[in-house]
Amino acid sequence: MIEIINIILFPLALIIFFQNHLFAKLLKKRFGKENSHFDYYILNLFIILNLILLVSLFNFDIEFTIIIISIYFILVNIFNFIFKIISKFIFSLLILIIIFQVLSIYIVANPDLGWDGKFHWYKKALNFYQNMGFENLSNLPKYEYPHFGVYLWAFFWSINPLNFEYFGRLFYLFLYLLSVFSIVDLLNNKNLKLILFTTLSLISFKFDHFTGNQDILVFSMLVFLSRYLYLIYEKREQTLFNLILFILINNIILWIKYECVVYVISSYLILLIYNLLKKDYKYLLLIFLSFLFTLIFKLSISHLYQINLSASFQFSGEYDLSKLFDINLFFYKFFIIFKYYFFSLFKNPVLLIGYTSLALVFLQKIKISFMNIFLFLLFNLSSFLIFYIIQIDFEWHVAYGIDRHILQYSGFSILFLVVFFNKIFKN
Repeated sequence: MIEIINIILFPLALIIFFQNHLFAKLLKKRFGKENSHFDYYILNLFIILNLILLVSLFNFDIEFTIIIISIYFILVNIFNFIFKIISKFIFSLLILIIIFQVLSIYIVANPDLGWDGKFHWYKKALNFYQNMGFENLSNLPKYEYPHFGVYLWAFFWSINPLNFEYFGRLFYLFLYLLSVFSIVDLLNNKNLKLILFTTLSLISFKFDHFTGNQDILVFSMLVFLSRYLYLIYEKREQTLFNLILFILINNIILWIKYECVVYVISSYLILLIYNLLKKDYKYLLLIFLSFLFTLIFKLSISHLYQINLSASFQFSGEYDLSKLFDINLFFYKFFIIFKYYFFSLFKNPVLLIGYTSLALVFLQKIKISFMNIFLFLLFNLSSFLIFYIIQIDFEWHVAYGIDRHILQYSGFSILFLVVFFNKIFKN
């Protein structure tokens, strides 16, 4: 019974945990009413995630991280803790809470981890849960894999009073649902928001996504990113607020899985190109410097702890860049990859909806930024060229991994559905 009560209260606690009324109050004076309370909530969410990331890179006990985040929560809320605002915000996310509780019971009733989750990711989460620290990862298999997703697993495993492992994975579920809500929230039609959020949440949910693998976290982060790229490219709201969130989200993405470096570099390059084409130089230096800092910080930490990043790209096989220049082999591999991609497409309803929405956008001659389309194409190409074409032992990896790669960026395509419906329901 206590376990059930904890599951019921967990999403409510998370919603309160990421509130920041001090920021909301101060930023409203700076930005006026151009950003919603939900935007301030997402901002604080990613400030906390980046703070947890920073602390995780040192060999502190995880209890120390919990103390730091608790102090932060108290400082930003103690003088501005308005229960009326909290209750109103919780009510607006009521459907999210209900769906979370239904799906979380399903996850808890089936606690088994997947193969990768059990043998790669769980061991890292256990490392942090047992206060072994970041440096001790070198003693574990696949130590070069990014750590932040499993650190969150351990953090919410530890912070729950019952100390059940699966509460860490339930936080993945919370981020997943919140990310879908964040992009659907951009719809003009309020009734459609509810319908679409419920539909997308349920049809895209698979138990396998929450068995310890990190791909659902990448999915969620890219959906969050799509919200602010929609505002920047589609709504032409390239404000400092949106750019700060763009930077914070990308920094988190980089520390979840090794292939995420492609998503981060692609996102930044497209934004830099956009600013140059529009001759909008106001924030160009900020974007460029944050891009450099994000990559240099990652490389510096890897150098400090002697993490061989190139090992991340080897899997159990090897890469051969010279194979790119073997035209016959290139097209043969491309055909094999495309075959697996085609069949995987029909196993991913979100991506299928995204492609359909994009086709409807073109058929209806709806105005859409080609920056978002181009970025989405780069995400797709990453699955082909970056991870498979240059592999020697590639077909096994394609068959085994392409579903997960597609899952990672499929959520970004919801953006096209939002563009389509906002045109149809303009008012």
